[in-house]
Amino acid sequence: MKYAIGSLRFSLNEGGVAYYQQLIEQITQGIASGELSVGDRLPSSRALAVSLGVSRSTTSRAYDQLVAEGVLVSEEKRGVFVSTLPVVGRRGISISDGKKTRNQIQSRQKIEKMGFDSGVDVSAFPAKEWSTSMRRSWLNPDMALLQGGYQTGYPALKDAIVDYLYRVRGLECMAEQIIITAGNRDSLILLQHALSRLLESKQRTSKKTPISWWLESPTYPPMREILSQKGEILTIHVDDEGPSLPNDRPINVGVITPNRQYPLGTSISSQRRQQWLQKLVDASSNWWLVEDDYDNEFVYQGRSDVPFMQTASLHERARDRVCFVGSFSKVLFRGLRLGFIVAPEKQVDLIKQSQVTLGSSSSLPVQPAVADFMIQGSFDRHINRMRRHYRIKRDFLLALLTEKLSPWFEWKKPRGGMHVLIEFKADVLGVFPDECLDRRIATELSLKNVHLSTLSSHYVDQAIARQGFVLGFSGPTESVMSQVVCTLQVYLQKCMKNESSRNVNIESIIMQSG
Repeated sequence: MKYAIGSLRFSLNEGGVAYYQQLIEQITQGIASGELSVGDRLPSSRALAVSLGVSRSTTSRAYDQLVAEGVLVSEEKRGVFVSTLPVVGRRGISISDGKKTRNQIQSRQKIEKMGFDSGVDVSAFPAKEWSTSMRRSWLNPDMALLQGGYQTGYPALKDAIVDYLYRVRGLECMAEQIIITAGNRDSLILLQHALSRLLESKQRTSKKTPISWWLESPTYPPMREILSQKGEILTIHVDDEGPSLPNDRPINVGVITPNRQYPLGTSISSQRRQQWLQKLVDASSNWWLVEDDYDNEFVYQGRSDVPFMQTASLHERARDRVCFVGSFSKVLFRGLRLGFIVAPEKQVDLIKQSQVTLGSSSSLPVQPAVADFMIQGSFDRHINRMRRHYRIKRDFLLALLTEKLSPWFEWKKPRGGMHVLIEFKADVLGVFPDECLDRRIATELSLKNVHLSTLSSHYVDQAIARQGFVLGFSGPTESVMSQVVCTLQVYLQKCMKNESSRNVNIESIIMQSG
């Protein structure tokens, strides 16, 4: 099957990699070689499919991938064009001149230490739209902005967040409830300070009852490190229905990820949601909750569940006891360092006071740009592009796992999020009964500059820790994912072979001694 665009000729070979991958490779190579120039128009996905004799889904998938990566640009009612921006694609192909670009240097650094990462794929960031928002938002700057005003955040950004949360997450709130922070870490520190002050002030005796802070297990290890600086952290065990209900202490604050637990990926069941709600409503059970909504923008099948804060808002006592934490780091870029808290109406002033006491660490100058990016619709378009982009990367990783690692691991296809969790099969762990296998493998592969995030390291109690790896697919390229999975496959083949040989030798010695 052959087809030509100008001097670029397509040729799809049967028996090779998937057709859409061949198309992606040939288009990016055509751009790099100069056969396709900046601004060149490509045929429609339908016309290209007919010319090549393949299904339209094949050509659409190739175009969607390259649009998501910024290599191509799709313009409504006009067509698909080669991007006007210098791009370093996921295959390291540059449309700029032969000089070493910052992206090329970063790409080489990633190769030096390969691994999975559930961060943002910055190669697909819409830099042109972002730069337009940056420029437009500072053409006529707000004087209060220049004078360091807006302690809790830029008003236009708070309004945009309220609109976004209602449309996409189903959470109803007001701009007055939004507190802009420097990301999740800052949000947790701020809430810990504010809630500690509030709950201590409610105690009328001179002898203060300590506040019990509860975290899920497993959980994101840095979260435990942040909160443990102010005292003991207790454990909420997570099962297939979500965070279980622990025994009450006199005063309790829980930090939970109900709609997509990290790292297990489970969603809270309706029954468990009602049980937690009952804890908040019951006057004899003194509970407060912080809901961490860390990556629920990316749902690939159906819709994400309603935030727990929205459920609690329907009950008078519960609505004042749930705080919602969100971040832009997972949807725009890590370096932005911008997040937000949705505070209960009655607790807004308290959190403001804590922010004054601790000092605001969020960047005020960048907030007008984010607000403009959201108001102009660029944010929604970016989320939609990245949702398609990450779904393709998720499916690529799942196919890779099935081909390479199915003898040793089991997993479930995640309906959302930015990582896949793989766990060792019971019979594999049975070969190494006295070892923490995932940590052993991660340690040994780190010597080969391969980084793996172990599931067991997310648990406090290693006696009940499950073993496996957390594979973030959003950040790395398909090439890096392939290399890491193949490295892991080869290691496991040798590891199992050596263990089998060792066991056979031991049995032979026993037989001979008998």
